[in-house]
Amino acid sequence: MSDHALSASPVDDLAERFWEAFLELNPMTATVYGDDRFDDRLEDPGPEGRAKARALAESTLAEALTIDPAGLSVEERITRDMLAVVCELAIEEDDQRLHQLRSVDQIGGPQTQLPQIAAFQPADTPERLERFVARLRAYPAFLAAHGDNLREGVASGLTAARIVVEKTVEQLERLMGYDDAGHPIAIAARVASDADRERVVEAVRDAVRPAEAAYLAFLRGEYLFSSRDDPGLWSAPDGTALYETQMRAWTTL
Repeated sequence: MSDHALSASPVDDLAERFWEAFLELNPMTATVYGDDRFDDRLEDPGPEGRAKARALAESTLAEALTIDPAGLSVEERITRDMLAVVCELAIEEDDQRLHQLRSVDQIGGPQTQLPQIAAFQPADTPERLERFVARLRAYPAFLAAHGDNLREGVASGLTAARIVVEKTVEQLERLMGYDDAGHPIAIAARVASDADRERVVEAVRDAVRPAEAAYLAFLRGEYLFSSRDDPGLWSAPDGTALYETQMRAWTTL
């Protein structure tokens, strides 16, 4: 056991274990924070990945609630309470099947994430380049899982507003309009040489493009037809409860 583990308070120990597990489940977030351990991976938005995230939230919440706040410092009480709030919201959002909505979004949807991560992830050594290319080649499975989430939403009636789908479709159409070398991922890639950039272009051509095309075809076909006319979250099934959860998540009220 490390000296840190021996000296850390129960709250600090729990928070550190939660953060480590969270980063492993959210490898692109880890990359943004400068942690390169998971740079060859993408999140798993499918049933297995969601089950792991829920299990982490449930176990962390249960452990947080066993810690008596009476003997904690102010900072430790805040950390304990924040862990509980974060985990409670994660469980509530999983119960509400929010993944069926979050898989389509023109601002933070899955089609935006690799172009953004390319600007954060160094690919300037052979090892880093291999991890980045592996991440690009994982994209078809990643987008396919998001497509499955949307199909669940069509079956349950929990679909995005039509304006969101239309804007996402427009965004994907613009992406498809670039040639492989001009794709935002290829342009933003932080590589050391033209030869390395060509490796990225190959991965864009072989993995990213087909995934984007399949995702786009589904969105502007079956999914657009099933989307909601009204833009407000209130118009979704159980919209009032969904809206209340998001108010708490975004405002802390």
